[in-house]
Amino acid sequence: MKKTLLQIACFFIVFTSVAQNDLTNKNLYNDTYVPENIIDKKYGIIMYEKLNILLGGDTVRNKNGYAANGFIQDFYKTGELLHKGFYVDGQLKIYKNYFPNGEVERNFRMVDLKKGKMDIFYENGTQKTKVFYIDGEAQKWEDFYPNGTLEYIEVYDKSISYYIEKGNFHENGSVENSLVLENKKKMLYTQTYYHKNTKVKEVGQMQYDKSMFDYVRLGTWKQFDENGEQTKAVKYANGEVQSEKEF
Repeated sequence: MKKTLLQIACFFIVFTSVAQNDLTNKNLYNDTYVPENIIDKKYGIIMYEKLNILLGGDTVRNKNGYAANGFIQDFYKTGELLHKGFYVDGQLKIYKNYFPNGEVERNFRMVDLKKGKMDIFYENGTQKTKVFYIDGEAQKWEDFYPNGTLEYIEVYDKSISYYIEKGNFHENGSVENSLVLENKKKMLYTQTYYHKNTKVKEVGQMQYDKSMFDYVRLGTWKQFDENGEQTKAVKYANGEVQSEKEF
């Protein structure tokens, strides 16, 4: 249902022209947007992404029968600013979306023809997501909890082929798990899982298998209890268990 509403909203935003910088005639905005119809509780205001060519959007916005160019503003039905974007040939290059309370919902800007940055926020202004794009792919992605602490991070190499690092974090800031590239030539990583008390739960080596586009366990992995005492050692080869030893 939500997907359908967003598709309908996107259709109207592409084919409906809104006058720029004119709030004097309130009747002009009677057919604009109701917040509940366009703000997804999880993903926010995403109906403009189809107009963003750098994110793979292939939809063109028309204004007065022609592809839109220059700055265009959209508003909520009650008159608050919803969106301000700079369009070239009907597609977005720079834009900001806003919550009804005036806080920025997201801010996208192109760095060059291949790179762009997106900042997404909670309704109280706290950073929610930070993304750096290359050719429409996320090269670096960070998510944050409502309290501002880092929840998730993934960083790819510049060709978006393999991870440089990846990690999940608890709301108190402690690490839940991490994957870090240690040897680029051999594509070897250290993978670590943690107990909630921050003690290491499991640690071992991973290797990126280019033929399978996957990360597989390699060598001896160690497991520990919440007191830091080793409980088990498991030996892997190409992701398959070869032997196990209890302590």
